Amino acid sequence: MAKPWARSIREAGTLTVHNGLKSGTWVHVFKPALQSFNQFGLPVRMTEAADEQSANVVTRVASGVAAYEYDGTTLSHAFDGTRLHGYTLLIGREGQQGTEKAAVFLPSDPRSGPRFPGGKAVYDEATLDMLKVIAVHELIHACGLENQDHATDGGVFYFPLAPDGNGKMIVPETGKDGRPMPPLRLGGSTTGKIARLWGSRS
Repeated sequence: MAKPWARSIREAGTLTVHNGLKSGTWVHVFKPALQSFNQFGLPVRMTEAADEQSANVVTRVASGVAAYEYDGTTLSHAFDGTRLHGYTLLIGREGQQGTEKAAVFLPSDPRSGPRFPGGKAVYDEATLDMLKVIAVHELIHACGLENQDHATDGGVFYFPLAPDGNGKMIVPETGKDGRPMPPLRLGGSTTGKIARLWGSRS
């Protein structure tokens, strides 16, 4: 079930996002992911935060465990750092209304496959295009959408997405829009849910 942000944040219509992806596999993904998100024309925008403490959303790379400390409590979740997926925590304090912080975790060594040339399993490193798809999928979660809210009609918020064999991602289900991503797109089910959480913007 979707989890709305605190009213003051929703009224501002902006989520500030801390860039914790400044090295390794994800170093070139942060700014393009925010740009792609903002191009959807949703009633919430994302901008880069000045620092982690003030940010609404923090991004991190993880493997084995996704953990984040907030208000004196460590929240954690088992996390496979090799899969083509991320994980987002929507955090709010007991007794408070609405989400106050989101922590986006991205895999440290994402790989696609396996392929079996000569009968041996081979995994390929994720391409930059795949990384962008994964990152934007998690930014949509950070808006307040949980796993139960995944798109039913395609787009980047569909689950599970799959590699297309040419370095991009597709919706693998028969009968859905199977065009490779990027370019990224949203299904109507996703835009509708975000509109209900954030209201409309002129």
